[in-house]
Amino acid sequence: MNISSFFNIFRWRDRRGERVESTDANVYIADVAHPVLDWSESGFRLANYDESPANGERFAFRFELPLTSEDIFEFEAWAEVVDNSDRGLSVHYLHLDEAIAARIHEVLRVLSILDPKVPSGAITYD
Repeated sequence: MNISSFFNIFRWRDRRGERVESTDANVYIADVAHPVLDWSESGFRLANYDESPANGERFAFRFELPLTSEDIFEFEAWAEVVDNSDRGLSVHYLHLDEAIAARIHEVLRVLSILDPKVPSGAITYD
């Protein structure tokens, strides 16, 4: 194990859940859409882009994921960059309120990521 891999263990130790690959989700930063490579209950990863924020930088974003042709899961929050490298731009959410955190958990659950026994179409936004 090289030294950078060793330090990555500490960097990702607070990650909640596994990251889910995404093909449809987008994150909007300053009203510009960036395709999401993967996401989880604790953050997401984007491909690097011109002017992407540096490690430790914080920014506001809006996350959008079409669930059906009529239903879009979306939320707004702040994030902090934990890694900006050739692997992409990895961030973790900052200060999610309980309602947003619960919605993220429920969407991941329904997508059969956290609990594969949950049937499709079981999303509630209570």
